Amino acid sequence: MSKLRIIGKRGSKSRKTITDGTDIQLYKGNRKYSVDAIVNYGLAGSALRGFYRLYPSATGIPTINRTVGHSKLNVVNRSNKIGIQVPDSKLSLSRNDSVDDFIEKKFNSISGIGIQKARSKRRLPNKYYQRFIKDRRYELRVHVFKWSDQSEWSVQKRLGPADQIAWNFKQGGHFITIHNPDRYDIFKKAKEQSGKVLDMLRMSFGAVDWIVDDKHGLWFLEVNSAPGMTELSAPIYVGAFNKLKEMPLKKVLKYTNR
Repeated sequence: MSKLRIIGKRGSKSRKTITDGTDIQLYKGNRKYSVDAIVNYGLAGSALRGFYRLYPSATGIPTINRTVGHSKLNVVNRSNKIGIQVPDSKLSLSRNDSVDDFIEKKFNSISGIGIQKARSKRRLPNKYYQRFIKDRRYELRVHVFKWSDQSEWSVQKRLGPADQIAWNFKQGGHFITIHNPDRYDIFKKAKEQSGKVLDMLRMSFGAVDWIVDDKHGLWFLEVNSAPGMTELSAPIYVGAFNKLKEMPLKKVLKYTNR
């Protein structure tokens, strides 16, 4: 068994769910307890830098998902370069683009906040434009844990109101778990490509979101490094981190960044 600690955003209910279900306690820099590795549940940018200023002792500890925090536009464009299909995404619209075909998204949006129909073509502060997949049939979320076999990764289908752009919980969306996803080519493909995205970002776990259109085309949207928990997803994360905790240290270290 490895000695793990976890870090996350202040007040994160999802991080607390993992702690309650696994006994992987919050890292507080207590030198009385040795720590083999830290799990980073979504701390990025200034929040992560602030954590290391508060707990400099953590800087030398191997950390899972130390490298999170890329903007959504950056991740989409990098994914496109490795051959993954993405909606056209850009900082401003060209003269030939139709405003009606695009939506506005924040670089680091949470729970669909700030997603709306495009209103202009000019560059916007802290936002980018993305072509809206108007013929979407449903969305997918793939829960990836690199320390588990791909056959164990969970796939959930997300549905929502036709008149809503974002199908997050606050916009009326809801998840349905796909049973035996490897029986279907579209879900197998989503899992395979989700793994490639996380490899590109040097991440070892995350929730990867996709759109499936009427022709069964698969469109990558984003990666969540601190996904919110529902009654369906909480057991997935508790189970995955309990499995990680029971692994020998040598194997756990394969999934860390230094």
